[in-house]
Amino acid sequence: MALFRKKSDPLSERARALEAEIASLQEQIKQAESGQPLWPGTPKLRSTTLPGGQKAETVAAPAAPVFEDVDQKRLKASTPAPAPAGPHPELGPRPRDLSATVQNLKRRWGLTPASNSKLVKLLDSGQIQGLRPLRYERRVARNRFFLLSALLLAVLYGLFKAIMGSR
Repeated sequence: MALFRKKSDPLSERARALEAEIASLQEQIKQAESGQPLWPGTPKLRSTTLPGGQKAETVAAPAAPVFEDVDQKRLKASTPAPAPAGPHPELGPRPRDLSATVQNLKRRWGLTPASNSKLVKLLDSGQIQGLRPLRYERRVARNRFFLLSALLLAVLYGLFKAIMGSR
C-alpha cells in the first residue's frame, strides 16, 4: 500500500546524486594522473620537440605596441564646451524624500531585518541537514490553525451565551 510508505527526501536524493558525480570525477582524475586516456580511442598528446634536435621557427613578437596616429586638431575641436560654474545636480547632495527619510529612520532604530548569517553559512557550505521537510511544517501550521479557530469559536460562543443570558 502506498499510503503507509514514507516519501523520499529530495535533499537526500540530491546529495546521493552529487556524491555519485563526485566519485566519477575522482575516478577520471585518477585515470588522468596514471596516464591512461580518459576516453578510449583518444590519441595521446605528443611532445612539441622536433625529431633530430631541430629547432622550430618561432615568430618574434614586436618589441613595442604599434598605435594609430590620431589627428590632435580634430580631437581638440570635438571636445565639449566647459560646463557652467556651480554644482552639478548629479554630484550635489540628493534632496530627501519621504521614503528615504523613513528608510533612514528604520536603519537608525534597528527596524530593518537582520541578515540570517546561519542560513547564509548553511547555503554556502551546502549542509542543510537540520531542516525539517516542508510537509511537516505544513502539518504544524494546519494544526495551529485548527487550534486557534477552535479557541476563537469557544470565545465567541461564551460571549454569545453571556449576552443572551443577561436578557
